[in-house]
Amino acid sequence: MINGFFSADIIVICPKCGKAGTVRFDKARSIAFFQCSSCYAKQETIPCGTDDVEINAQCTTTGRYFRAAMPKNKIHGQKVNVKCPYCGELVIGDVVKQGGVQQIVFCDVRNAKDPYFHYLLYFQTQYRGKVIWALNREHLQALIDYLSADIRTGLETMDFRFDLLPTFMKTAKNRDKIVKLLTKLWEK
Repeated sequence: MINGFFSADIIVICPKCGKAGTVRFDKARSIAFFQCSSCYAKQETIPCGTDDVEINAQCTTTGRYFRAAMPKNKIHGQKVNVKCPYCGELVIGDVVKQGGVQQIVFCDVRNAKDPYFHYLLYFQTQYRGKVIWALNREHLQALIDYLSADIRTGLETMDFRFDLLPTFMKTAKNRDKIVKLLTKLWEK
């Protein structure tokens, strides 16, 4: 859904001062870095991805597809039981990728947190009890452009899967109000 936006910086709320901080991922070293430009707090993750495998699955109850990461030592073969992040049902998933690559668990992002340190995303707001978020200004601008466009086609060149946005965001009656909320986030 948001492949290109993970390669860019992710703007999060600094846990120390509450202002905007930046999370970056260094592919060469497989390490994520956090730095706050206000209070100069820093943090880095340990190298990751070497002992995990990626699992793709579809929930039989909700019908939704999802990805999960699992330690390599718990995998025996090409199929594995994995818990659905939406409803908690145990389903059979396929092992797709093994080791050497950074694994991002998208349930954290769905909950408006960065996938490395689990800090809250800086660009988030609520609309009728549902969280709307963006990873960075580029992602925020792409959402504004898509939702405010009269014809929403021809945007496949971006690294963003607009068809996977929640239905409430794409519904005509909600779009104008959501664009206003996203514009306020842009001014933040």
